[in-house]
Amino acid sequence: MDVLTRPLGPVAEAARRLRGVQRAMTRLSSLDSVARLVSAAPREACRAVGFERAMLSHIRGDRVSFASVSFEADPIMAADFARLARAVRPRLDRCAPEHEAVVRQMPVLVRDAQTATGLFRPLTHVARTSAYVVAPIVRDGHTVGLLHADHFGTGRELDELDRELLWTFATGIGWAMDDIAGRGLRRAREAGDGDEPLPTATRIGASELDGELSGAPGRLTTLTARELEVLHLMSEGASNAAIGSSLVISQATVKSHVRHILRKLGAANRTEAVSLFLATGARRPASASA
Repeated sequence: MDVLTRPLGPVAEAARRLRGVQRAMTRLSSLDSVARLVSAAPREACRAVGFERAMLSHIRGDRVSFASVSFEADPIMAADFARLARAVRPRLDRCAPEHEAVVRQMPVLVRDAQTATGLFRPLTHVARTSAYVVAPIVRDGHTVGLLHADHFGTGRELDELDRELLWTFATGIGWAMDDIAGRGLRRAREAGDGDEPLPTATRIGASELDGELSGAPGRLTTLTARELEVLHLMSEGASNAAIGSSLVISQATVKSHVRHILRKLGAANRTEAVSLFLATGARRPASASA
């Protein structure tokens, strides 16, 4: 067998994948906002680290709140899963592995996911995963998010190397968030008079230090009251039909509002727009007329 085609040994394979993590971190750290990092991280986990599927979630109090997903082999399945994940927002006390990852700030490898106890069954059933790894994203000593990944559809078994690499990747995400937020702080100070202290981020995108929605006025302030209502419902996982029913407007009107929201926020898609909105901690506005 030619040396160039010989399979890599375990040590060389681990080194190759670790270099992939390092390259992915360089790319993510170069992004200009935390929201864009949140949107891109699952795709990087798949392409650079070697997983088939990956999902990033926020920790919102005692709940897991979906943020972004990547499954390039089946985008329709990924979209279906994303809709369910946005809608259910499971409590941590109903997700034993996730709760352990949040509290202990350690990765967890879940085997036999379809039969194991203590899992949030609706999501594991829809995902049809046989095993997965979940790793905490930590900032300022607080677990602010979770990264899930698996080898769905490949026949490969998850192992300890997968667990450690995902943990390394998730740790890098936390550092990249701090780096991006720090650049946002510097931009904000340079744009202002520097007299007022700026808050410190303690969770994903908190206080919008990444500059996407901060400033006077921020991009969020360019939205109309109705657009803010639509964006809030989008953040809860509502479909266009559900948004139209809730606000008593047509789906065509909903689609028009969504287009305006994406344009005003500079978001590439709904996921990015929702990530930007959730990062502000904004509350639902008072009801508006169409």
